[in-house]
Amino acid sequence: MTDLDGVAHIVYGRGEVLYYTTTGTGEQFKPSMRIDSLLGLAIGATRGPQIAVNKQSVVITALDKMGNVWAYSRSKSTGQWQKRVRVNDVADIAKEGFVALAAGPANEYTAVWLDLRGDKRNKLVGARSTDGGRTWSVNKTMYQSPDGTICECCQVSAVSQGKQVVLMFRNFINGSRDMYLLTSTDGGQTFGKAEKIGEGTWKLNACPMDGGGMSISPDGNLSTVWRRADKLYTARPGQPEIELATGKNAKIVTTQKGDYIVFQREGQLWKITPGQPQPTAFGSGAYANMTRLSNDRVLCLWEQDGTIRAEII
Repeated sequence: MTDLDGVAHIVYGRGEVLYYTTTGTGEQFKPSMRIDSLLGLAIGATRGPQIAVNKQSVVITALDKMGNVWAYSRSKSTGQWQKRVRVNDVADIAKEGFVALAAGPANEYTAVWLDLRGDKRNKLVGARSTDGGRTWSVNKTMYQSPDGTICECCQVSAVSQGKQVVLMFRNFINGSRDMYLLTSTDGGQTFGKAEKIGEGTWKLNACPMDGGGMSISPDGNLSTVWRRADKLYTARPGQPEIELATGKNAKIVTTQKGDYIVFQREGQLWKITPGQPQPTAFGSGAYANMTRLSNDRVLCLWEQDGTIRAEII
């Protein structure tokens, strides 16, 4: 995640320990800082800790093996990290280990996760913080499938710009596992009706473990990328989908130049850029993530042989 000053903020887990770092002069990474350890820290297959940042603060969310969502907050004015607080108000209910986090301009944050409360069926539940992640609201069910559960082990995504907050998740209705959006125009206080993305459908009696990605451009346009069967598609709300390539685990960042997309195929990472619309391989690895830097450059990070690699694309 990149702040308004062009500094990239990175969180990652190794074993049961959370680490945090930023880019400094010349976009080199500063030494990593140990934040905390969590018993059974959820990492791997996009289950890692999440980070969001605004002008006033930095917030990290992470899950433990019992299924609890924890938040860590750091004030930019003091540079101090606050003691972790639990975000979920019913204990041990986020068993799948997926959480998403988005920041708003008035030091507010929205966290959402897959939640089993009440009926042991996964639903989208969330909470808001209006004080930079130090305290969190009573939890609210954002969406529950009419068929009982949303997709059980696909990553949830959250992005924001101004008062707009958008959530993306894989639903499960009538045997189909398609991607849906929930949109808020009041900073995450309320969300509209869930809307399916794309024109086709994916009938599947299993979880593909692939939640796709989305990005909001500097001028407010939302772009999404996601998988159906072995194909990747991109789409904007209300527009037809566009088939991209064969692949999985795609992420997207939108700049003034256009969309940057990274995905996996056969153990390799591939990229699609505004200047190179045909996919090109750029290295081995998995589970890439990206953030937009200043001057419309894009920082890509990914896992490779137990390490984290980074490259500007």
